[in-house]
Amino acid sequence: MSGLLLVSGVWAVLGDSQRSLGVPVPGADLVYFESGHGYEPVRTVLRSRADVADFAQRYPAAARSAEGPGGQARRDFGTDALVAFAWSTGCTRAGSADLRSSKEQGLFAEPAGTTAYRKCAEPFDALAVFAVPREWAPHDVELAGGPPDPPGPTGAPAAP
Repeated sequence: MSGLLLVSGVWAVLGDSQRSLGVPVPGADLVYFESGHGYEPVRTVLRSRADVADFAQRYPAAARSAEGPGGQARRDFGTDALVAFAWSTGCTRAGSADLRSSKEQGLFAEPAGTTAYRKCAEPFDALAVFAVPREWAPHDVELAGGPPDPPGPTGAPAAP
């Protein structure tokens, strides 16, 4: 519910003209970004070190962005959450990403610093992890138009 209140509050301040593109989420901190090929699509919230460990099964380097030297916690998950997205950007390579919010999609990542190509042999993907205040990512938050995915891979491990 508080996620919806955040989105509603942003709309009340910025008005209708910004709704289709969403609005920047104030205070969101991009803690990891990567652009490449073959990323498994994901939209998830990491609310604990256990979630970070699960996410490391998908994206080890991005998960390490939540830890300091020697595995020391760099995030206070009592006050912070990490919101992570991996998505296809088509024939556009991104240099960064912004966290945005809209009534239609909730929180979503938008590529920034882009270079568009008319053709590409393989579509580009982007992976972005943002730190936000924990109350901005409640369990019922919408990410890119749907509920969050589990932090770790969804496929069940093969039986021995």
